[in-house]
Amino acid sequence: MTLNQTVKWLAIGLVFSALCGCMGGTIAQQLVRSMLMHGADKVTTAAIDASERNKKLAAQKMPLKDTVPDDYKIAFINSGFEKVTLQVEPLPEVQIEEETIEFMQETPLVQVEVWNLLVGDEKQRILEKATLQGSISVPPKNEWKKWQIATGETVSNQQTITFLIPPEIGKLHSGAIALVELSSTGELNVARYATN
Repeated sequence: MTLNQTVKWLAIGLVFSALCGCMGGTIAQQLVRSMLMHGADKVTTAAIDASERNKKLAAQKMPLKDTVPDDYKIAFINSGFEKVTLQVEPLPEVQIEEETIEFMQETPLVQVEVWNLLVGDEKQRILEKATLQGSISVPPKNEWKKWQIATGETVSNQQTITFLIPPEIGKLHSGAIALVELSSTGELNVARYATN
């Protein structure tokens, strides 16, 4: 036993005797047991660590067995990837089709005085006829109730025309002036703005 350990045990003994004299025993005994168990745990841990260190050192110093590897290990060690050769293939020829360029067509806007609005069967008949003729200005069938159809006269040359009124323009009444886009043949004219 070293000097440090002797001093520790003497200190523990003194503390134990002092506690026994002062407190009567039970608490002092528990404190001494706790200190002794704590010290024993440290000593045990140190011994286990030293034992493991010695085992590792012994294992490192042991000579390796001179054994022949089995066929699977040899195959695994010698395995590898095959060398890949680059294969160049020509790109397919792309034929660029000449795009048909559609030119914008200017359509005139004319002022039209609204005479009356078409409703019911008359409105339905005009929309169905325009749809059958392939008119692109006709709205989808589920929106027909929102759109209006009116007849009127152009202010400039007193020509009678029928035209669609989109819902965003609002409801027009007789005598109102609308700017109407004149469409090409087979299309319905469409009101673009209401001037009053």
